[in-house]
Amino acid sequence: MKIFLRLALSLLFVLPLIACNEEEIIQNLKSERASLQARVDSLNAQIASAEALVKNVRVIRDTVRAGEGPFHLFTRLKAQVSHGDEDLGRVYAAMQDSVEFKLRVGEIFYVSVDSTNRVQRFRYAPNPITVHLVSKTDTGFVYQLIEKPVVKKQSVYEGALEEGSTLNGILFKVGIPGRMVGIVSGVLQCKVAFPLARAGDRFRVLLEDSYYQDSIWVGGKVIYAEFDGRIVGHHEAFRYEDEDPKSSYNAHYTEAGDALVFDGLRYPLEHLRITSSFGSRIHPITGQRKVHYGVDYGAPAGTVVHAVAEGNVTVSGYDDLSGNKIAIKHRDNSVSWYMHLQSRGVAVGAKVSPGQAIGRVGSTGRSTGPHLHFGFKDANGAWINPLSKTMIATPKLEGARLARLKKQVVEIRKQIELTQAAPAVRANDTTDVMVHMRVVK
Repeated sequence: MKIFLRLALSLLFVLPLIACNEEEIIQNLKSERASLQARVDSLNAQIASAEALVKNVRVIRDTVRAGEGPFHLFTRLKAQVSHGDEDLGRVYAAMQDSVEFKLRVGEIFYVSVDSTNRVQRFRYAPNPITVHLVSKTDTGFVYQLIEKPVVKKQSVYEGALEEGSTLNGILFKVGIPGRMVGIVSGVLQCKVAFPLARAGDRFRVLLEDSYYQDSIWVGGKVIYAEFDGRIVGHHEAFRYEDEDPKSSYNAHYTEAGDALVFDGLRYPLEHLRITSSFGSRIHPITGQRKVHYGVDYGAPAGTVVHAVAEGNVTVSGYDDLSGNKIAIKHRDNSVSWYMHLQSRGVAVGAKVSPGQAIGRVGSTGRSTGPHLHFGFKDANGAWINPLSKTMIATPKLEGARLARLKKQVVEIRKQIELTQAAPAVRANDTTDVMVHMRVVK
């Protein structure tokens, strides 16, 4: 009986505690439900806002055509949006210091606009892994670089010249990708007198390729090239990487820092027809004998004019004699001139790449008809015959850059050893040539 009495007394104390805990649990559940409901309401509001935004967004696209540069694309896009000069001008300004336009036919530019046809976003993807994005924000247009992960592979190719063979032919034969053959050949030809090369002379090349999703090739570079000949001697070329990825010093050098430049001048027009050469002539308008400081190329009005080499635009303007004119200073301090243009497509300060479209043929200024006057000044400012200008040299590395090259040479030699120690695999699916290849972390 005493036991039952004690149990009853215990229950009298426990039951109120259980009741209190239940009330607390219920309150906590109600509070949690209210919090979850608030989050659901917030997500629904975001979804509704995003759906409304998508409904009001329109995407404009344009494709690069043959012989075009960025100004052609931007000109067409400006005509399709409201306040095109203002908005797309600010878009270009936001990206010009970060993006080097090397356009290929078929590449696509995307512009998204809102319900008022004002630019909201600009997108340009030169390859599957790189996206240049400019977005409108409360503070203006902001540039963003998006890079997708890639797999990098290094490969060592070796071979020897054969009787009656050409260097390019042998490079292809040992499996070097066609897109790299011209680079390897050009670098080696800067130091090797190939007319004196003999069968049995050997070469070795280290390439680095980048792949997206392990199979889609998106880029590559020649890290090292070597040639050893009985008569021509032993020569090596190393790829130098400057701190600035857009630096004109990014090129191939000897271990001592001597530049190995393989890019010659491009042509200013796709089809060349010389109507007046460099030198003394009777001026077609004044009738006086004067020195003609350039070469005139006849071409229909509107024909695209190309930059002949990499450089910076130092003049983009007009005068009564030259008409619309552009001057580009190159890395050896020489300057190319393009005169009597119908239109100019680059502004002072712009960086241009070899072959980039910069304007169109016209007949402005003192001119008798549509043509391009193409001139060249040397590093001292003297006019020279453009037809004699064959090469623009990369400066010799000195000081901090030379010290940086020395460190990179040590690293490149290590990379060669590591890659040659890797198992040999087939160079590609179309050949039985075996090369040493490894994945680079």
